Amino acid sequence: MAHPIEYLKKIFKLSPERIELVSTMIVEKHMPKGSFIERSNQVIETYYIKKGAARAFYTKDGKEHTIAFAFEDEYLLTKGFAGNEPVQITITFLEDTKIIYIPSSRLKEALDNIKTEKSPEAILFFHAGLQQYLTYLEERLYVFQSMSARERYEWVINRYPRLLEYATLTQIASYLGLTKETLYRIRSGKYR
Repeated sequence: MAHPIEYLKKIFKLSPERIELVSTMIVEKHMPKGSFIERSNQVIETYYIKKGAARAFYTKDGKEHTIAFAFEDEYLLTKGFAGNEPVQITITFLEDTKIIYIPSSRLKEALDNIKTEKSPEAILFFHAGLQQYLTYLEERLYVFQSMSARERYEWVINRYPRLLEYATLTQIASYLGLTKETLYRIRSGKYR
């Protein structure tokens, strides 16, 4: 996938002036390995992973539940809700990572002003991330509904070839909706 600005140009056919305006709104930030962002508000945050790797999760009853992994050229969206229950989403960076995003205050302002058409450029960035993330969610839903545990494991390893370098087996099992014991059996060839 191209840089978010290139992607926006492709899907929206933006004028150079609007491209410049979007460019002034985005922030590029280096996130060291092991650093994290905690999200608990109701504004959806859209991060583009320019380089690196990240994992999003929430903790319930003392147990982490991995909801997403993201690597180079992927968007990672967080909302802070699991069902109707507000939760704190944590994004942890699995290696030194460069992210691109529009600060939530700018996005919230753009969403609040959508009827007056002020600041729609922030919404364009959000829309591009949302479009890619919805495609990913449909793929993940298909995988969960139609594949066996072994096939889900093969899917995640094929989709994220570097995943085993960064994530623990417990995190991968959580992401796949498996117990870690099932994942160990799959990996050892003892799963039937």
